[in-house]
Amino acid sequence: MVVGAAAEPVSGPTTHRLDSASFTALAVGGGDEDTVADLLAAERSWRMIQMRTLLDAVDAVPEAVGPLPPVAAAWELLVAAQRQDRSAVDALILHPQVGTWAGFTLRRLRGSTAARGPLWIDLGYLHALAVVAALRTGLGFTMRVPVRGQFVALPTLGGAPVTGAEEWDQAEITGSDGVATLTAAGTTVRIEASGVGTGGWIPLPTVRTDAGGHTLAVTLDFLDPYRNLRTPTPPQLMTAEQLARWRELLRGAWDLLMRVCPELAVPMSRGLLSVVPQPAAERFRTMSASAGDAFGSMIISEPEDIPEMAVTLVHEFQHIKLGGLLHLAQLLDAEPAQRLYAPWRDDPRPLGGLTQGVYAFVGIVQFWRAFRRVAQGSTARLAHFEFARWREQVRTTLDMMRTLPELTEVGRHLVTGLRATAAGWQAEDVPADILAAARAAATDHRIRWRIHHCRPDQQVVAELAAAFVTGADRPVVTHSEPVVATDPSARRLDTRAVLQLWRITDADGFEQLRRSPSAVGAQVSGATPADLAYVAGDLAQARELYLSELSADPGSPGAWAGLALAVAADRPHPAADAIRERPELVRAVHQEICRAGVQEDPLRVASWIGLPGGFLRP
Repeated sequence: MVVGAAAEPVSGPTTHRLDSASFTALAVGGGDEDTVADLLAAERSWRMIQMRTLLDAVDAVPEAVGPLPPVAAAWELLVAAQRQDRSAVDALILHPQVGTWAGFTLRRLRGSTAARGPLWIDLGYLHALAVVAALRTGLGFTMRVPVRGQFVALPTLGGAPVTGAEEWDQAEITGSDGVATLTAAGTTVRIEASGVGTGGWIPLPTVRTDAGGHTLAVTLDFLDPYRNLRTPTPPQLMTAEQLARWRELLRGAWDLLMRVCPELAVPMSRGLLSVVPQPAAERFRTMSASAGDAFGSMIISEPEDIPEMAVTLVHEFQHIKLGGLLHLAQLLDAEPAQRLYAPWRDDPRPLGGLTQGVYAFVGIVQFWRAFRRVAQGSTARLAHFEFARWREQVRTTLDMMRTLPELTEVGRHLVTGLRATAAGWQAEDVPADILAAARAAATDHRIRWRIHHCRPDQQVVAELAAAFVTGADRPVVTHSEPVVATDPSARRLDTRAVLQLWRITDADGFEQLRRSPSAVGAQVSGATPADLAYVAGDLAQARELYLSELSADPGSPGAWAGLALAVAADRPHPAADAIRERPELVRAVHQEICRAGVQEDPLRVASWIGLPGGFLRP
């Protein structure tokens, strides 16, 4: 609140509240423009608290600013700019990368994060902010700013290379009436408040697009050192062709969202401020991220098409909304003793992370639900598959979460609201073959996750293995819940789902994969010939190939899960039932039997464990 205090009299701290209608809307996965405006107002106060805390911390180490002017000088220029035009400075303070910078620099000052370069390089972002504020409000000024890796970045405006500079250096900027000159190491650059410039200046592009009476206006930020949410990152310059492609994707996605689910799109027009482009990821594995410190920004790998861009915008804006709510209210007061299953992740998650994930996937399901009504051909089948897959995963996750005592009253309200939203999806029809594939994908991920991360009771494993080896009846044992221990080798648990997406959307491409099964892993990381056979519907071949994989590697989580899917696809089977329900136990017992020197068919072991009567005789 200090900027406000310096610029005008204030009566006391600002209290931010969401009215009941806004909170109810957020609790069911929604929220309108006014709700987002309330979240932004709170976010401004959050940023002011961050910046005030940072200034107080620097007061104790004044030498930390190195060759730059004292932070007080940068702060005074920022305050003077606010007196000139409060709305312009407020918009600058709400720039998402300001939040990332403040959070990172505070952690650095407290010694809780490592960083390259001197501390003054990070503290100097405040000086760069002050320069932008002065430019935008027409003030006269002179200020020194950091040069990081031979590049000067001015938040929201752009940047310029300084080839003659040291790795950690400084530049002087002098300006008035909305125009400034930057000089450093033999480089001279002219900059205008509009963002244009000369002398090597690279403006930060803005995409502005209208649809359905609403405007999306976002910066494409590939220059700001704090755009990547965690640690400072060098600029990644984009070609004209790359920029044109991103503009096309964003404009197409905005048009699509406003046509099929405006209730999800319209709030973005108020709260989506910055997109950080990344190179394309593997097909059907788009990478995206956002963070609570950077309200309004999302990192996105280049999507393959417009629907993929649209669903990614929905996904990350759900995170952004919930991040804003978390700055106003606690959703949990403790973490469960064990990490939890998240169907969209390879690793076990804390409850806080799971809450973020399920909130995002509520939005994802809402998008696919709306899009499948207008999509055609293979795109419609894709939408049906994604809708069916994620509605099931969201429902089961919320059913589990509602039982957790660590949720606060606000957290329980949120879970209750999301469950009500999810309940409305369950009776909707999906083509039978697509529904079966979606359910198999959900089962597949759960089996693989449990094998990787769940540790069964070793006494039970030893007892079952000993009985099997001696030909005894299966003993009655108490199946306690396994201990969850993160397996860092868990990767790409969605491999068969990705192959399904290839099959559903690109029949020719999938047939090309089938023609060279041994090379499938080059196109779909983690995939094997057995996976190709399963997704293609050749269940007999898939079964034999999975058994061959287990012969070579008896512990393979992917082969165990694939075997269960292939065996159960035609008809119910006790082995598949056992692997589906307690995959970690079946695998552990089979491995114990192998260690005893008995090379046994995995299906016989699984059937023996799964049948009430004991050993399954040939």
